[in-house]
Amino acid sequence: MALDEKRGLVFVPTGSAAFDFYGANRRGDNLFANSLLALRAATGERVWHFQFVKHDVWDRDLPAPPALVTVRRNGRAVDAVAQTTKSGHVFVFERETGKPLFPIEYRKVRQTDVDGEVLAGTQPFPLKPPPFTRQWFTEEMITRRTPEVHRAVREQYQKLRYAGPFTPPSREGTIVFPGFDGGGEWGGAAFDPETRLLYVNSNELVQILRLVPRPPARARASGRELYARHCASCHRDDLKGTPPEFPSLAGIRDKHEDGEITRVIREGSGRMPGFAHLQPAGLRAVMRYIAFGEDEAVAGTPGPSPIDQKYGIDGYNKFLDPEGYPPIEPPWGTLNAINLDTGEIAWKIPFGEYPELAAKGLRNTGTDNYGGPLVTSSGLLFIGATNYDRKFRAFDKLTGKLLWETTLPFAGNATPATYMVNGRQYLVIAAGGGKSKTPAGGAYVAFALPAPGRH
Repeated sequence: MALDEKRGLVFVPTGSAAFDFYGANRRGDNLFANSLLALRAATGERVWHFQFVKHDVWDRDLPAPPALVTVRRNGRAVDAVAQTTKSGHVFVFERETGKPLFPIEYRKVRQTDVDGEVLAGTQPFPLKPPPFTRQWFTEEMITRRTPEVHRAVREQYQKLRYAGPFTPPSREGTIVFPGFDGGGEWGGAAFDPETRLLYVNSNELVQILRLVPRPPARARASGRELYARHCASCHRDDLKGTPPEFPSLAGIRDKHEDGEITRVIREGSGRMPGFAHLQPAGLRAVMRYIAFGEDEAVAGTPGPSPIDQKYGIDGYNKFLDPEGYPPIEPPWGTLNAINLDTGEIAWKIPFGEYPELAAKGLRNTGTDNYGGPLVTSSGLLFIGATNYDRKFRAFDKLTGKLLWETTLPFAGNATPATYMVNGRQYLVIAAGGGKSKTPAGGAYVAFALPAPGRH
């Protein structure tokens, strides 16, 4: 959330309605999902709202708090709020009224042929600023890193459904670009009040969204059916998951006791919800299926839950080339400076690289990145975020020129902070890693300007 203390307004971005990818049980636009809410901080009264995605089935939750900004319009200062999105857009509104500062166009989007689903007929697109992420994955964009990977990606591309933004989910498999991880991500943006530049890092990942039928709820169900209904959307039918976000369950009995597996299924862990409603017999059946491959039937399992839909998905699948790199031509991640006075992109650079590709001469490809920027009045932009090179960098905030970099023990998937102690300025970032199969750890790495009187 973001708080305008002077006005007593709190700006609250919301997530997607559940289930993320099939909404037959939630027909309509699904207010107030995927919305920015302006509320009276003291009372919770709604002042205004804007919905960015109607009837979301693409996991387009708003990823980060909005930025409180002050821009120039017709020679006067306007206090506004700027919201970044996973689709790679920035929407800018007057704080008090919610009036857009740039035009927003509602465009017709494709409809679905999946039974039971009813999608919204139009979706909003801001006309300014331009998207900070590419919006269409065309055949011309397919990677040419080698002829072999180009051919393999092209063959897969032609088997999938794709017609640009908001292509409906399908059983054949639909390309989602930008993918579930942005565009903009949870690190959020930084705003410089001196230049009115908004800084946001971006992912240019591609993902495949494939709907799969779920077994219908029955009074007597097997462990495999219960797993397919409640677990397979994250951990896949084959139990392999999509690590590290959704870990593999293959070989889990070699790592955990039966009781511990059952407890996690019942109570949940991290982002995984608990499934206590399955009751002891259902919990045991799921545990025996996961751990031993047994498919025993149990009676008295509960009927459908509110999110127990006809369709699930076969996992959160990245579209990658055969060697594990993105299927499109670089950049695969960018760092952007957007002028909120004019609605134009001031500069854009590739952000991050793969060390093994850089060693072969393929540098500055950009990579997926998680964690936001920090901008200073002295002209610097600090950011970690990049997964594979584990770098922490300082850029010239006006030009995007790299001024300094260092390597962290783990990827700095966090937004840095700066602070003063006894007149000396420090900078700190949490280096935890763990995203995109990178090494995980836990370290706070701090830097300081020279002590007073020293060079």
